[in-house]
Formats: sequence, C-alpha cells, structure tokens
Amino acid sequence: MSDEENEVEEITDEEKLQIAQHFLLSSPPGQFQEILSDVRKLLPDGLLGEPLAAGIARAYNTKTNKVVSAPSGNKVVLASAGEIDPTHYVDSKTGAPFAVDHLSLTTLEDSSPSNQDSSREGERAALQSALDDYVASRFVTETAAAGVFCRDGNIIAVVSGERPNLRNFWSGKWTSSWNITFSPGQATISGDIKVHAHYFEDGNVQLQTTKQAPSTSFTYSSEGEFASQIVSHINASEGDLQGGLEDMYANMNDETFRAMRRIMPVKRTKMEWNVNSVRMNRQVRK
Repeated sequence: MSDEENEVEEITDEEKLQIAQHFLLSSPPGQFQEILSDVRKLLPDGLLGEPLAAGIARAYNTKTNKVVSAPSGNKVVLASAGEIDPTHYVDSKTGAPFAVDHLSLTTLEDSSPSNQDSSREGERAALQSALDDYVASRFVTETAAAGVFCRDGNIIAVVSGERPNLRNFWSGKWTSSWNITFSPGQATISGDIKVHAHYFEDGNVQLQTTKQAPSTSFTYSSEGEFASQIVSHINASEGDLQGGLEDMYANMNDETFRAMRRIMPVKRTKMEWNVNSVRMNRQVRK
C-alpha cells in the first residue's frame, strides 16, 4: 500500500467543533464539565473558546432541564418555557427573572421583563405548589425541582432530578415534561418521561429511555382540584415507568441475557462441563 493511501485526511476546524458539540450535548448526567475539559484537550488551543462553550452549555442545560439555585434560594429548572433569552430565565416559584452563567451555573438577580402569560396564573401557581410537594416526597437528591410556566394560554410543567456520584462511578437523571392545554370546562395533559443513567467503573454502560404518556382530559371545578388531578396523572405515569424498569431488571437474568446468548456454540456442539471428561480429553491428546 502506498504512502498516499495510508494518509488520513485532516478534518476542518468546523468539523472538529461539530464533533465536539455532539460529545458535549451527549454528556451523561453531572459530567458536562468533565467532558468539556477532555474535549478541549483534543482540540487545537483556543478553538473551543468561552463564548462557544457557553452556547453549547446553554443548549445542554435547557435540553436536560438543569436544576440550579436561583438568587431567591429556590431550586429552579432551566426550561425553554421559562427562558427569557439565552442567559435569563424565570424563577417559577417567585416569578422573578434571574441571570445565569451556563458554564459555572451561578445565578444573579436581574430586572429583565418576564415572558410569562398570566391568564392561567391561578392554575399555574396551584400546580407549582403541588409539584413542589411531589418532588420533596419523591426525590432523595437535593438537585431536584419542579418548574411550572404559562405561555400562550397553556401550562408547561417540568419535573427534573439529577444525582451524580462520580466518586463511585455512576450518575443518573430523571426528567418529565408536561404540556397542559385548556378548552371550555376541561384541561388536557400530555407529556414524556426521560431517564438517563450512567455507570462507568471498569467500563462504560448507559441506559437512556423515553416514555410517551398518553393524552388525558379531565374536568375540574377549582384550582386545587386541577393541581391534584395533574399531580395524580404525573405520579401514575412516572410510577408505571419505574415499575417497568424494576421488572426489567428483575427478569434480566432469565429473559434478556438468555435471549442474547447463543443456543449452541459456533461449532454446534454443547459445552461439556464435566471436569472428568475435560481431564480425560487432555490425557488422550497427550
């Protein structure tokens, strides 16, 4: 083979950045900064500057509904429904806007005008309070929160919890997003639930799954009843997914791994597990 055929074509800086962005947006829970540090070591010095890295971090934080501490002290969700502009969001618990540094995840008070619709404020506030109680009772991590926003007459609710334990080589994240629309006398909810788990001791195993929750409509006579029915639906949907995952793990050895094994070895003969037979074969070969 000639030297020309052995030559590897150099990719452009733009292509390198596209690959880097793909890695960063695919970062496992709680590991964006570690991936960013490693990616920068693979790129030419200065190619992935702070402004570009901050833009990718903003896309990642919004996509994964990152939980941060707002200036009010509340744990809040960075969600597209609560985004005023790329660096300003709404604290759904107080209604106050705040600025965020997407790389350091620090926040500051801000006076930007809110972009939230107040037409369903009664239902939104009731649901925010009910989901705060739901998160407190269901999530054991401090990095968990619920955000409820109102845009164009619809309510968007996000539940997000993340638990990184990188010292023990694992991390996980649970996120559910819900869209609630209104018609005379009733509300309709639809949404999805996403789970991302990563275990990387002596390996690299990830679980990523998404469950679409079917659309459900219901009537309500008060804001409290509205919030109660929404939380019950979210609780049931998330419980179904968790139960399904637990059943999968319980049956994995008998079903999943068995389906992955060959019924017969490549040589079409069963493995002989009798120790004496193996010893006899060795003696015959001698």
